[in-house]
Amino acid sequence: MALCAVPALATTAEGSKPAELSTASGNYLAGRTAAVLRDMDAAATFLRSALRAAPKDAELLDRTFRIVLASGDFDQAAALAERVAEVDPNNRLARLTLAVRAIKARQYAAARTQLGQALRGPMPDVVAALVSAWAWQGSGDTARALKTADTLSGNDLITVFRDLHAGLIADIGGNSAEAGKRLEAAYNADQSLYVVVDAYARHLARTGKRDDAQKVFGELAAKMPRNARLANTIDDLEKGRKISPLIDNARDGAAEALFTFGHLASRSESAEIGLVYLNLALYLNPQHELGLLTLADLQETIGQHNEAIEVLRRVPAASAFHDDVDLRIAINLAASDRNEDAEKQLRALIAENKNDIDAIVALGNLMHREKKYADAAAVFSQAVDATVEPKKSDWSLFFARGVAYDAAKDWRRAEKDLRMAVDLDPEQAVALNYLGYSWIDRGLNYDQGVDLIKKAVELRPNDGDIVDSLGWAYYRLGKYPEATTELERAVELKPQSWEINDHLGDVYWRTGRQLEAKFQWLHALSLEIDDEKRGPIERKLTEGLDKVEAEQMAAKQAENNTAPANPGTAKP
Repeated sequence: MALCAVPALATTAEGSKPAELSTASGNYLAGRTAAVLRDMDAAATFLRSALRAAPKDAELLDRTFRIVLASGDFDQAAALAERVAEVDPNNRLARLTLAVRAIKARQYAAARTQLGQALRGPMPDVVAALVSAWAWQGSGDTARALKTADTLSGNDLITVFRDLHAGLIADIGGNSAEAGKRLEAAYNADQSLYVVVDAYARHLARTGKRDDAQKVFGELAAKMPRNARLANTIDDLEKGRKISPLIDNARDGAAEALFTFGHLASRSESAEIGLVYLNLALYLNPQHELGLLTLADLQETIGQHNEAIEVLRRVPAASAFHDDVDLRIAINLAASDRNEDAEKQLRALIAENKNDIDAIVALGNLMHREKKYADAAAVFSQAVDATVEPKKSDWSLFFARGVAYDAAKDWRRAEKDLRMAVDLDPEQAVALNYLGYSWIDRGLNYDQGVDLIKKAVELRPNDGDIVDSLGWAYYRLGKYPEATTELERAVELKPQSWEINDHLGDVYWRTGRQLEAKFQWLHALSLEIDDEKRGPIERKLTEGLDKVEAEQMAAKQAENNTAPANPGTAKP
């Protein structure tokens, strides 16, 4: 890139880089690094600074524009889009951004002009075509809007979106028959998309087919039993209230098209383009509830918890999702290490509803993360007590409390809860593994523990922690060749685990490979490890394994309040 080459060519008499060019390069590299780390606000700040030092660098201009748009600063992004379009008239994202700005201002003809290039050729841009169709509808030309949407063809998903938006356009244009035909086609093609089912059912309800609408909504509710917005719509339908259309103006229609593609791209590996489309949608419709929630979801996924909090606070207070929003804000506060604020908000939610299981579990998780294990177990007990008769899905409540009891050194209660979790759902690998490993590590129930762990490995064969448990079980049973095989595989699956490396060091020591054992222990100490876990490994390096392991087993037996087991060569 030109910017990177400039500092190498231009130097001072002493051979050092000029300050302004060095700063430009530094800002560019810092911006690129921040973008890789998914910190779009920081990336935008650094890249704008770099651009000020190299304003004619076309590649830097385009990159800065995209990152600023992904950060949500639409006004700055639109200003940059104008410059990008001057340098590269065919830049589709710049043209789309300028079209969105025009639609916001109800300048629909100007929006279509911006999108014209993207619609030429045998394969028109899907997003541009749908936004352009809505721009025609904004001008009152439903026929041209439908014709523009119908230029789209290709895979099944494109066809679904074409029919969905054609149906919404026809509905606004007063052609109810065409709207019904298109929305039904979208629904028949794909009933997994909430927006498709919702739009179709709403049209049925508004055209006198309320029984059919109830059936469609009911099937959707069975798949999404906790969707508050859907529950409210069904309640309105059952009580004879008016059902509003999904979209009632062109601006919101264009926003819905942009949201759809932002939602599809809202995964970690495609975070930047997801952020771009979602921010474009929210510029057009700042109150788009699902858009705000999806943007917050994506920000949570890429670790931008403070940004997610700000987006969640934009969700309207009257939203059906607001209870969930309050909980998510608390969870994000905890994830951003604002634990005191998180605890305060969670306790307030529980005070409002003592049976709010989600809030109780979130508070319990927070207590556990702060290493307040007894407090965590007490909080999880509130959730357990709220379950009148435990169901299969309640396994996680007993598991969470069992893990908290275990960390609090209360093995008797921990074992009871862990057994309950496994009994409720015997297909949960994490519960099988935890109970099996805990037994074996304490010298208890070896055969049953191994069986549980083997089942867990069958369920999740590429989980390094679970494979490690199987290796450790073999180690405790004195089956060192099998232990070596499994622990070496576990290290390959999860090389950054200090515990797996420590275990592998132990089995190497037992098989006479003492130099390799010390290497594994040293490597374990170089990884992320709690201070309390470092001491025993450091002692193994200086004193060897026997004494340290004997002390550890004695401590486990004391904790168990059981006599030492005697599985032959199972324990040194």
